[in-house]
Amino acid sequence: MRITRRHFAIGTAATAIAPAWAQTYPSKPVTVVVGYGAGGGVDVVMRNLASGLGQRLGHPVIVENRPGASGILAASYVAKSAADGQTLFGTDGGAFTLNGALFSKLPYDPNTDFAFVSTVIRAPIIIVAHPQAPFSDLRGLVDYAKREPGGIAYASPGTGTYHQLSMELLRRRAGFEARPIQYRGAGPAMQDLISGQVQVGPIDSIVALQQILGGKLKALAVLAPKRMAQLPNVVTAAEAGVSDVEVFPWVAVAAPRATPGSIVSRLNSDIRAVVTSPEVSKRFIDLGMEPFAMTAEQFGSFVKQEVARWHPLIKELNIRLD
Repeated sequence: MRITRRHFAIGTAATAIAPAWAQTYPSKPVTVVVGYGAGGGVDVVMRNLASGLGQRLGHPVIVENRPGASGILAASYVAKSAADGQTLFGTDGGAFTLNGALFSKLPYDPNTDFAFVSTVIRAPIIIVAHPQAPFSDLRGLVDYAKREPGGIAYASPGTGTYHQLSMELLRRRAGFEARPIQYRGAGPAMQDLISGQVQVGPIDSIVALQQILGGKLKALAVLAPKRMAQLPNVVTAAEAGVSDVEVFPWVAVAAPRATPGSIVSRLNSDIRAVVTSPEVSKRFIDLGMEPFAMTAEQFGSFVKQEVARWHPLIKELNIRLD
């Protein structure tokens, strides 16, 4: 199934009807557990979602950070929590799509331990470079890399992340060699790009946008189907002659598997209403994100698509995190 913008806004009318279960759930504040530290991309998304969601639910939504092990600690905690909708999982795509290939064994099963509630946002990968790098666009990067013995080094925000996978996909499609310099997150990778310690790297728009607008980094191409509104002069990879390299890290909400369908439906309806509201939608867009809310069924299908796309590449690269 191809996900289109039409999917993100559907169902708003359904929120106008308040079934009986809406009067009994939730019975107390709802906790969204995030598998990363405060201030990270997933944390920022959940905190921007929490206020509006709490208003619709009639109880506060509290973001609780349980960082560690690529989101595994938080995923395991939520999977074992009571299936009453009071404890939710705020996560990026790694927990549901990448970890299954990166680890030989997980203490949770993405397919059987969770009820998919809704995606929230996605953020395209941008290929960025130091302002003084000897190339100014994607074609220049490709030509430069082909001339370099052994290819080029690039800043990777982490082993097995969407960022690293995007560059590996790009170099295969464009036919050049590249080797990752691994960092512990997009922030540290970006800092070394700004300082010129490394010349190029794939950084998501959440982290890179303000640095590009401020002139501290130059954008070579966006790995998205169309140009970003905030960066209208930055071409897509396809426009630069490299097709099929659209890559979006994404953030979503899930619940323990046995959560009643009525609660999942309520949460999905309310999350989509918040994400598509003018205030929150604009806030996400200003932060370099794209509102990306879909139905629970579409979310489940989307995860399967992501697994089918990325697991073969991870295995081909022999990337392991255990």
